[in-house]
Amino acid sequence: MNLQQIRYVLAVAESRSFTRAADNMFVVQSALSQQVRKLEEELGLQIFNRTTRSVSLTPAGESLLPLLRQVVGGLDQIVVSAQALRGAVTGRLTVGMMEIPSESLDVAALMATFHTRYPDVTVTLRSGGSDLLVQATRDRKLDVAVVGSNVARSADRLSFDHLFSEALVAVLPIRHPLAAGPAVSLDALADYPFIDFPPGYGLRHETDRGFGEVRRRVAFEVTRVDEVVHFVCQDLGVALLPESVARSRAEVGSALVLLPVRGAVLRREVHLVAPHAELRSAATQAFIECVHEHITDRAGTEPPSGRAAGKVVR
Repeated sequence: MNLQQIRYVLAVAESRSFTRAADNMFVVQSALSQQVRKLEEELGLQIFNRTTRSVSLTPAGESLLPLLRQVVGGLDQIVVSAQALRGAVTGRLTVGMMEIPSESLDVAALMATFHTRYPDVTVTLRSGGSDLLVQATRDRKLDVAVVGSNVARSADRLSFDHLFSEALVAVLPIRHPLAAGPAVSLDALADYPFIDFPPGYGLRHETDRGFGEVRRRVAFEVTRVDEVVHFVCQDLGVALLPESVARSRAEVGSALVLLPVRGAVLRREVHLVAPHAELRSAATQAFIECVHEHITDRAGTEPPSGRAAGKVVR
């Protein structure tokens, strides 16, 4: 029995698929399957039920899973404790990042600061929706992640540190029937097709929450802010975006109207999610400190934003 075999078992248990587990572990499926089978033979137990269409844990596998997680968690903690004792900040750091424009968080500048201070840390960036990133952090596939806060939380090993928040504004094509008014209501917006992010993204959580009982039709789901803007410019629908993001896109020549939303409080909340302090590596803690410093510096140097909502940009 070895640690890699245990990690493979946990990956299969989490994904319920040998193929997805192999992809997540960056190994060919045949090698992963072989190692899982070897562990089962050594234990004298079948951990997984296998069919051509699905993979599930056997009763024995269900019983063993918490113990296997404890083994991996304990070994990870040894690494964390050893780094703390050495005072060293080295190794690998895997960071999850939802799409976040530089107007809100300048990721390149943040990484430049971190790399200058800790050149011996290799950083891997992974993108995705907030729900996915939170779960990946919970599963220890990520060391830390920047996510929308409007995601499901549970009483587990994760901490959520608030970074910043920002109002959402309606983004309309310049010739839209609602564009002439000083503000717009959710009821009025709901009469038109919506361009939004897929379920599981932080902004989608907030727009779904805001509309509540107001029925709307999401005609297009995209994963990038620039795609939202381009679709709106093509008069394919309306959208809600953070004010600074919408303003910056409008100011580069897009024919957009940005309006405040009347009668509703809609905000994009951004948090840093990570294991609790006692479970973090030295590199993770150093990165978290750099993020908070970066946010504080930007808040102190940026001029107050002007009133973008209601502005017509031609």
